[in-house]
Amino acid sequence: MRLSDVPVLRIDNNEAYLEWGGEVHRVPRLKHGALFLMVNQLSTQLRFCEYRVHLDYTKGRVIGDEAVEGLYEHARQLGGIADEFSLESGWDPVVVNRGEEGVSFFNMRMRNWVGKADFTKPYVEERSVLAIVKGIPILGLPDLIINRDGKPWLVVELKTTNRVHRLSYVNPREAYQVEAYYHFLRMLNLNVERAVVVKMIRGLDYRLIDHVDSITKAIEDGVRHRQLSNGVYMHVVDVTSFNEFMSELEYALDYWLGSRNAKPSPSQGKCALCDHKSHCPYSLAR
Repeated sequence: MRLSDVPVLRIDNNEAYLEWGGEVHRVPRLKHGALFLMVNQLSTQLRFCEYRVHLDYTKGRVIGDEAVEGLYEHARQLGGIADEFSLESGWDPVVVNRGEEGVSFFNMRMRNWVGKADFTKPYVEERSVLAIVKGIPILGLPDLIINRDGKPWLVVELKTTNRVHRLSYVNPREAYQVEAYYHFLRMLNLNVERAVVVKMIRGLDYRLIDHVDSITKAIEDGVRHRQLSNGVYMHVVDVTSFNEFMSELEYALDYWLGSRNAKPSPSQGKCALCDHKSHCPYSLAR
C-alpha cells in the first residue's frame, strides 16, 4: 500500500467495505450502526465517560452555543468548517458515521487525505488520517502538521475557549486526541516527533497559521509550555507508548464490537458538565 492511496468507504448489500491500496476490508458490524469511528468520540469514551457516548447515540446529543462558536473559530483559524457537527444549537442525532450520510462524510474528508499532502511546505492543515484496528476504520482530523526538512515533525491540535483559566492546562480528552493523531501518523510512517496542543481565546486578532514559527521556536528551545501571544498558549503533550496506546484503544473498541456494555464513570464534576445529566441513570448531578 502506498501512502498516496486514498481510502474509500462504500456500502454494498447492507455491508460496509473500506477500499484502500488495492485491498478491500469488510467493516465489522458495530453498535448503533456506526460504519467507522472518530478520534474525538474515542477521546470522550476513554477520557470522560463511555456511557455518555452510549447516550449520545441512543438519546441524541446537545449542540450548545459554545460548541458552535468553537466550530466557527476553527473555520476562521484554519479555513474550513468542522462539518461533522450541526452548526445550530439544540438536540442533534449523531449521524456523521452512520448510513449514507456517514459514507458521504468519510469520503468527503478523504479529499484531504494526509498521503496527498506536500510536506515540503512549512505546514499542512486539516489533513485526514486513518487507522484500522480490529477491522474498524478510525478517522482522525488533526488540525495542523508542522514540517521540517520535507518531513512531518509536529502534530498540533487547536482548542478554543471563552474561558481564560482553561488556557493554562490540557484536559485528558484534548491530550488523547493529539496523542491518537501522533500514533496514527506514525502508523502511516509519517514519523512526527512531538504532539502539541494550542489553546486560545476565541475572537482574537490572531491566526495560528500565521504564527507557526513561534511554535517551532518553542520546541527548538526545549519549552514544554509557552504563551505565544495574549490569550494563546501552547503545551507539549507526553504521549504513551504505542503498546499502551493500542491496548487501551482495543479495549474501547470492544464496546463498539458488542463484546461488552458501556461502562459509566460518574463523578460530580463530569456529571455536572454532561448533556445527559437529567436522564442518565448514573448521574450524580440531577
